[in-house]
Amino acid sequence: MSQFIESIRIENGNIGLLDYHNDRFNATRKLFFCVEDEWDLKHFIHIPEKYKKGVVKCRIVYDLEIVNVQFSVYRPQRISHLKLQETSINYAYKSTDRSQLEELKNLALPADEVLIVKNGKISDTSFTNIIFSKNGLWFTPDSPLLEGVRREYLLNIGRIEEHEIYPADITNFESFMLINAMLDFDENRVLPIQNIQGL
Repeated sequence: MSQFIESIRIENGNIGLLDYHNDRFNATRKLFFCVEDEWDLKHFIHIPEKYKKGVVKCRIVYDLEIVNVQFSVYRPQRISHLKLQETSINYAYKSTDRSQLEELKNLALPADEVLIVKNGKISDTSFTNIIFSKNGLWFTPDSPLLEGVRREYLLNIGRIEEHEIYPADITNFESFMLINAMLDFDENRVLPIQNIQGL
């Protein structure tokens, strides 16, 4: 049976983007396990006292049922350089099976992370969505590998815009940022566009 993940940011005891995680969780269960009932993940997130301060990662593994809920202090990966890599991988749902993504990431070496090109268009890294800046505006590819909850939230509030982005377009941007449920929009994390290899 397939298993899936929700990785949820908890900051000082506050659960981030819960509605977005609930929507994805329930849509995935409905599609793969043919269930109609909708669950609220907050009923399964019982934060231990030692994780009620700081930034914490809550990892929920599920199939038809909730399989496991784990908490850990969040320590972001240090990513500074990306490498373009063409692939036909499919990862539209947040599965526990990340073997193909890990293989892709290994192809990025000596860069820190892979920037996936799928069907000729820019997509995602192996674990984040990506956004690009130009003249103070932020844009995200319209062909993500996975429609992340942070990406959806930033689109909904108008902070970023969705566009077709091809490898040849990247040099038109000034910088980029990696985002996911754990990585919030933070201009302190902006990286120069020259840090993308293979342009």
